[in-house]
Amino acid sequence: MTTDPANATPSDDKAQRLILRGSGSAAAGLVVRVGARILFLIIAARLFGAALFGAYTLAIAVVELWVTVGGLGMKRILFKLLDENESGRPPAHIVLDAASVVGAVSLGLAAVTMAVVVMPPFDRLSGETGAALLIVAPMIAGQALLDLFLAATRWQHRMRYEVVSRSFVEPYAAMAIAAAAWLAGFEETGLLISYWVGTLLALAYAIWGTRLSFGTLAFRTWRLEPGRMKSILREGAVPMANDLVSGLFTRLDLYLVGLFLGESPAGIYGVARQVRTPIRQVRQSFDGLLTPIVARTLAASGPQETGIALASAARLILAIQLFILVGLAVIGLPLLNWLGPEFALGYTAMLLLAAAETIQGAFGVSDLIFLYRQPMAALRITLATILVNLAAGALLIGPLGIDGAALSTLAAIAAGAIMRRHLLRSRFGLRIPLHYSAGPVIAAVLALAAAAATGYFLTSVPAPVVTAAALVAALLAYAAALKLWLILAGESLALVKFQID
Repeated sequence: MTTDPANATPSDDKAQRLILRGSGSAAAGLVVRVGARILFLIIAARLFGAALFGAYTLAIAVVELWVTVGGLGMKRILFKLLDENESGRPPAHIVLDAASVVGAVSLGLAAVTMAVVVMPPFDRLSGETGAALLIVAPMIAGQALLDLFLAATRWQHRMRYEVVSRSFVEPYAAMAIAAAAWLAGFEETGLLISYWVGTLLALAYAIWGTRLSFGTLAFRTWRLEPGRMKSILREGAVPMANDLVSGLFTRLDLYLVGLFLGESPAGIYGVARQVRTPIRQVRQSFDGLLTPIVARTLAASGPQETGIALASAARLILAIQLFILVGLAVIGLPLLNWLGPEFALGYTAMLLLAAAETIQGAFGVSDLIFLYRQPMAALRITLATILVNLAAGALLIGPLGIDGAALSTLAAIAAGAIMRRHLLRSRFGLRIPLHYSAGPVIAAVLALAAAAATGYFLTSVPAPVVTAAALVAALLAYAAALKLWLILAGESLALVKFQID
């Protein structure tokens, strides 16, 4: 299967420009967000320490899991509600309908979470993590509504609001408040206060952006029609279940580390998870426009054409992710060591998590076909990965510590990718050759070899110089090897077969 740009249709070109323009905007924001994450890690790790950061990380992981429930799958299903609006209801009112239901469900979850934390025996067992969760639980509603309103702006193809909200307002406000709180003496709660402020400011901006995108939200004429809540809950039930299971899987390793090893190892592991975040954000930068366009492509062309389209997107995402993975392999250890000697213990875990994220980010895009056509299949895939993660984690975390947790995550994601590939072939007849994505993988291996060779020959120079030289050599080797493979294979990284009209 090839994707020769010479054979691309005008529709392919138009779709590619739209996706890449939106992804480029999101990616630019993600670069800024990465800067904020690095600064936040410096503050959190160096000022608050591994134990407090571990408690904060575990508490936020619980909040984010409940956000997947309270959000009712609206990050994706909202597009369907808006596109299939047969009643002629104003789009802004559909958004408000969804927001009212999401807000009610999320606040209910927050109340239940807070009640459980203060009840015996959880009040004695949860320690610092329980106290942190009691403070941040209300932001389940804040984060769920933030996701919904940003999805509404993406439906209008207005990516700038998500970029500014997620990449500027939320992370930089949280970073500034965390530093200010520590200076003011709020050493125990500074990180938690920063989460509140960052979430609420980002939500306020998202609501404002939604109003501008739709022209008006028409609050005065909006009423939640009888039966509307039940309809929204019914539409979101399966996607919400899938999001919950996916959310559980993406955080299960952290929960297991906290359960088996405690808050300080969880803090080290949390930093390792944060450092690999740029790889996850590559996929997220595509998701904003890829998700609604896949829905339209499926409706217009069916699963076969959509599968080809997603294969082209998967290879492009993989190529970008591996470029970042190569860079992290070179600079990850010095970065973690600079945050604190204890955090350097997370280097191997970081590499394993980054590899797992690369597999999931690139090849998990095909889940969109299951989501829209066979959502229960996507749910079964995720459930299978959870079982693998639990079994591997139970076996590996004891003897290997946080490295065992990361290895169990990698094993689970690899198992999910194999299962997904099998189901795509058996359910939809989609057969994507393995060599289709071989180029980026080969280029990454050669790049790491170039980095190792650079370090071998520069043994008598200062370590920072060796790291910088190895990074440059690795990234240049990756770019050159990938370009050569594309030429020899007659391939390209173009996006094809997407429908936007």
